[in-house]
Amino acid sequence: MRLPSPSPLAELSYRPDLGILVVRWLGATTDDEIRRLYGYLEHANIPRCRFWLLDARRRPSSSPVITRWVFDEFAPHLARQLGGRLYFSYLISPLHLVDADDFRRLEESRCNALPYALHYASQEGEATDWLLKAQREEQLAATV
Repeated sequence: MRLPSPSPLAELSYRPDLGILVVRWLGATTDDEIRRLYGYLEHANIPRCRFWLLDARRRPSSSPVITRWVFDEFAPHLARQLGGRLYFSYLISPLHLVDADDFRRLEESRCNALPYALHYASQEGEATDWLLKAQREEQLAATV
């Protein structure tokens, strides 16, 4: 289901069959544009969607300022609002996978109980599979 986007540089869709929000960046964006888009997603009419596939293959890396805002302010706030951990699976160029995994390990070492989980992949199937696996693991943990 295609969603309206507040930015011409991002396509938004929700996969109700998979329970995944998909954000496809179409080019370089400013920090303000990223904040505006994420603010929009916070209030969009998507039922408690905590599983996001973010296709950043066409967007250069975010600035350190916006990266810290996403992970230190936006994600913790949204996790509280939605009542559970967020799952971000970033679809990125294979050239950026090593740096992205280094970043993920650094984030995980900062805190044992982050309000989000990060995954990086260069193939959409892998990114989607990771989100679906996270959903299954949550469902299984809820039944135990």
